[in-house]
Amino acid sequence: MLRFSANVSTLFTALPVAARFAAAARAGFTGVEMQFPYELPAATLAEAARAAGLDWVLINAPAGDFTAGARGFACLPGGEEAFWHSLRQAADYAAVLGCPRVHCLAGNLPADEAPERCWDVLVENLRQGAAMLAARGMQLLVEPLNRTDNPRFILDGYADADALLTAVGADNLALLYDVYHARAAGEDWLGGLERRIGRIGHIQFSDYPGRGAPGTGELDLARLFRAIRHLPYAGWTGAEFFSPSPGAAALDWLAD
Repeated sequence: MLRFSANVSTLFTALPVAARFAAAARAGFTGVEMQFPYELPAATLAEAARAAGLDWVLINAPAGDFTAGARGFACLPGGEEAFWHSLRQAADYAAVLGCPRVHCLAGNLPADEAPERCWDVLVENLRQGAAMLAARGMQLLVEPLNRTDNPRFILDGYADADALLTAVGADNLALLYDVYHARAAGEDWLGGLERRIGRIGHIQFSDYPGRGAPGTGELDLARLFRAIRHLPYAGWTGAEFFSPSPGAAALDWLAD
């Protein structure tokens, strides 16, 4: 199945947040996702998506000061309170939005902590966090970020993410598979997706390098879309490329 959602944290950003939903619908999207929606009330965002006829697909849990390099709290020894606060806030927003998925950034490795200790904290936090979201009918997603852009991120590639899912062992924990991060990490970005499709809860794409629209880099994203259409995948495919005011050229792939 191939259903496209617009990430309004990276698309249509020349518009006020509340106006991006109608713009996404006019462009042909049927779902919407947002990285950090917490600047506006959840009810305002829910109404904006409803008025545009869009399904809420995914939000991120708060991750700290992202522009300063923070990437979440889940692996931080001593950061359990911050982790729980962020996940509960995300779950409360998701409930109002009618959004079934929350992505939790796993966090950066602190310089003064053993990686093994951080791994144990991550596993235990996600085990408990997945149980909390399961009780609310929601799915928890995790994602590796490439170490070129995020040199201290604990999940170094999809093999680490596979190991994490196995260690946590929760039915509602799944992968967020981002083809940009897979390619930037030097992985087989399409083959890796096809091999893991049963563990993937959401797919995101942008071209590589640059995180631009399809056709601005080297990735054959038309091949990706054809593959998804024929895979046993019922989730959404999220456009997370950077385009403040995407014109026809940036959205030709969607019309096709």
